[in-house]
Amino acid sequence: MNRIRKPLAVFSVALVAVMVMGIASFSVAAAKPRMAIVFATGGLGDKSFNDSAYEGMKRAEEELGIEFDQAEPQAVAEYESLLMRFAQTRKYDLIISIGFDQADALQVVSERFPDQKFAIVDTAVDAPNVASYVYKEAERGFVVGAVAGLITTRTGDPRIVSDKQIVGVIGGMDIPLIRANVAGYIAGAKYVNPKVEVKYAYVGHWADPAKCKEMANAMLDEGVDVLWLAAGRSGLGGIKAAEERNRYAIGADSDQGYLAPDNILTNGMKLVDNTVYMAIEAVLKDEFKPGINMLGINEGALGYSESLVPSDIIAEVDKLAAKVASGELEVPEDIDQVEPWLKAEGK
Repeated sequence: MNRIRKPLAVFSVALVAVMVMGIASFSVAAAKPRMAIVFATGGLGDKSFNDSAYEGMKRAEEELGIEFDQAEPQAVAEYESLLMRFAQTRKYDLIISIGFDQADALQVVSERFPDQKFAIVDTAVDAPNVASYVYKEAERGFVVGAVAGLITTRTGDPRIVSDKQIVGVIGGMDIPLIRANVAGYIAGAKYVNPKVEVKYAYVGHWADPAKCKEMANAMLDEGVDVLWLAAGRSGLGGIKAAEERNRYAIGADSDQGYLAPDNILTNGMKLVDNTVYMAIEAVLKDEFKPGINMLGINEGALGYSESLVPSDIIAEVDKLAAKVASGELEVPEDIDQVEPWLKAEGK
């Protein structure tokens, strides 16, 4: 075989160039985008809000090639110091706050570090370096409320033990975003079933399953056959109560059907994983948008799972969800607005 032999000097220059290119390539490969996330105080293992956010980070790690660090505060008072600690390193492309109660801490830290990009999920922070992802909570409440209102009319289902047509919802805390869920739930249930009665209460904590279970049992004693647990880790206690009493429970945020396969009727889905992924992807695409990003059914951020829902109810609720997504139905966002809204809708 004929070979063309190049002069040694040329070969040496070429070798050095290849080595430099190799080092540069290695540096680029090593410098992965780096994110940080501060979870809500309920912590990982809630099988709900925080776990969904974590799944979004893991998906971004696998699909977008990021690396990430995380923090699990035990109290609201820790938020500011944890966010500050991450920001001070100046090594993160994005720092993500999970939960409405990080707003005050993030307001302070974002002002201290104006060149750092932040995102917060579930509330808004008014700052030029913060992207706020806010959900149209009432829309989710509306569709699961409609499911609950319709299932109570079924006869022959062993999990519907009362003929009073009563449903309930237990929220984590009495705050605007949970009241919006409750308002939507009441509106949805009564929109499809004007005879239904809706009970609601608040645990006052995101991580107190024992208290939630006690409250759930009290509601079940009052004839509630379908109970939505919009309470983070606390909701696990309510799901357990429903399972033990063979009533229907509705999960929250993630698909919690595996916790009680015969009793989780549906789940009020808040796709926090998609939101976290979306926030990271926006940064990587240089499309970071400070300000409020509103997410609802139309944006694929909220909805319900089919789970144990009968097919005819799914068909009816899907039609309502389409009306909500199109804006034809504007769901009330506070409990006091529900009755006037129903009256205006002819219900």
